[in-house]
Amino acid sequence: MFQKRTDTSQAVSRYLGVTSTFGAGIFTVLLAFSSMAQGDELIFSARVMGPVSNIYGVSADKALRKITENIRWRDIDADVSVQGTVVFSSNRETDQSIDIHRRSESFDLYVTDGRGVITALTDTPQNEMLPRFSPDGTRVAFVRARRQLVLLELASRRERLLYEAGEILDFDWAPDGSAVAMAARDRQRGVILQLHCDADCLAGPLNPQVLKQYPRLQHSDAIQAVDDEVSDFGSVDHLRWSPGGKTLAFIFHPDGQAARSLHLLSLESGESARISDESQQVQSPLSWSQDGDSLLYAALVNYRFYFDETAQKKVYQGAMQIFRSELNGKVQRLTDNTVAARAPVFVGENQIAYLQADQLAARQYALVMRDLDVGSERTVFDAVTPESRLVVRR
Repeated sequence: MFQKRTDTSQAVSRYLGVTSTFGAGIFTVLLAFSSMAQGDELIFSARVMGPVSNIYGVSADKALRKITENIRWRDIDADVSVQGTVVFSSNRETDQSIDIHRRSESFDLYVTDGRGVITALTDTPQNEMLPRFSPDGTRVAFVRARRQLVLLELASRRERLLYEAGEILDFDWAPDGSAVAMAARDRQRGVILQLHCDADCLAGPLNPQVLKQYPRLQHSDAIQAVDDEVSDFGSVDHLRWSPGGKTLAFIFHPDGQAARSLHLLSLESGESARISDESQQVQSPLSWSQDGDSLLYAALVNYRFYFDETAQKKVYQGAMQIFRSELNGKVQRLTDNTVAARAPVFVGENQIAYLQADQLAARQYALVMRDLDVGSERTVFDAVTPESRLVVRR
């Protein structure tokens, strides 16, 4: 049986308890809703058994709901539209018979309205990952084969290739849906591009604009970089547009030994600035507050990884903590004495959710909600996949 986290802080004003069967065990949902709006819902990937995962949603008015249900496939990378439609990536197949000779698999995109009907959006031998709804919910952008950024119009099922690069690491829609910001890299450079397009992005010029770029270390430079700690060579592997559409927050991943860092890029001036401490190894994803005045992120602190020859196993030392950084430079650590806390997201103005485990190498995480005003927190779900991100529908 999964163990429920004991709350050691003040009781919240209201909570809801739900008990349900999950795999071979029982889990308890204990949800704090003092500031979670009735229309809000958290979407995440739940661990079933082995690598199998399903998509779940949890909200103040609907409690816990299964969005997908299977015992053999991996349903991951979920996103939710303003209409409540959920899109996700999955390696599921129509033929459910066991094929012992199969040596490969592909992930396709699927969409569901939450009532049990799942519709395939793609069917190709390539992997299609990272589906993201446009702000109006009529289009989905996604990454195909790690190299192509593709747009799909849901009504017509028409596709358009928006951009192709050596590797596409992340992208995000502008709040008004008129552009896409994208992080990509090849052997020469890492770059942030902004793709301007017309109303539906299916026709007309895209007008790609370089917003930020970094040179990449070549192989001959890599050994020297270990000693010199070259910090301005690398790529951007995660980015998020601010609610007002004037700023991009991004994580810079250096090719050398320097720490991963959080930066802000002004789209008006083109200037960028680092806002994370040099001692932090910033981890994705990032989450903006609704007013655009602060960011949530996780960072490794005092991290060390090595292989223990005596025990013949990997050893991870240090902790991953949750931080809130305000645009004025003030940084607050929100977790303490937690070995692994990751994937934080704002649920409301004064409530956040994040994933938590007892060790960095944990195979499953607990979903925790915290009220920042009163300092209380509750465990919502005990078996979230470590790769899951938390998506909020408002």
